[in-house]
Amino acid sequence: MVMIEQALLTLWNSFLIVLPSILWASIALVVGLVVGKVSGWIIKQFLVRVKLDQYVFEKEKFKMKLSDVFSTLGRWVIYLVFVQVAAGLLGIATVINLVNSAIAFLAGAIEATVIIVIGYSLAYYIKDKVIHSKTFYGDLVGKVIFFLMLYVSIALALPFVGIDATLINWMLLVIVASVGVGIAIALGLGMKDVVKDVAKGYSKKFNKRR
Repeated sequence: MVMIEQALLTLWNSFLIVLPSILWASIALVVGLVVGKVSGWIIKQFLVRVKLDQYVFEKEKFKMKLSDVFSTLGRWVIYLVFVQVAAGLLGIATVINLVNSAIAFLAGAIEATVIIVIGYSLAYYIKDKVIHSKTFYGDLVGKVIFFLMLYVSIALALPFVGIDATLINWMLLVIVASVGVGIAIALGLGMKDVVKDVAKGYSKKFNKRR
C-alpha cells in the first residue's frame, strides 16, 4: 500500500513539474490558431484588394483562386510555427524536427507558387501580344511560347518543393526538339509552292537580263 502511495505521489509531483509547460504549450497553440486565422484573412483581403486573381487569370476560367492558395499556405506556416513553439516548451524533439520539415516544405511551396504565377503571367502576356500582332503563324507561335515558358517556370519551381527537375528538363529538350522538327517540316511542306513561285520569278528575271 505504501509503495502504491509513493508511486502516485511521484506521478503527481511529475505532473506538477510539467503542468506549467503544458499550460504554456496550450496557450501557444490557442494563440497560434487565432494569429493564423487572422493572418490568413489579412493575406486574402490584401490579395483580393490588389486583384491578384483578376490580373493573373484575367481571361481564363479557373476555379482555383491564388488569394485562397496564398492565404491557406500563410495560415498553415503560422500554425506550424506555434506548434513548434509548443513542442519546444514540452521538450518533444521529434515533433520539433517534423514541424521544421513541414515549415521548410510550405515555405518552398510558397516560393514555387510565386515562380509559377510569374511564369504564367509573363507567358500569357507574351502569347497575347504575339497573337494580336497578326504576324505569320502568330497564333501557333504564341501558343508554343506560352507552353514553353510555363513549362520552364514549373521546372524552375520544382526544386523548391524538393523534386528533382532533371527528368522535366530532359523532357523539355525532347519536346522542343520535336516541336522544332515538326514546325520545320510543316513550314517546308506548307511553303513549297511559295518557294517554287519565288524561284520561278527569279528565273524569269535572270532570263530577261540575259
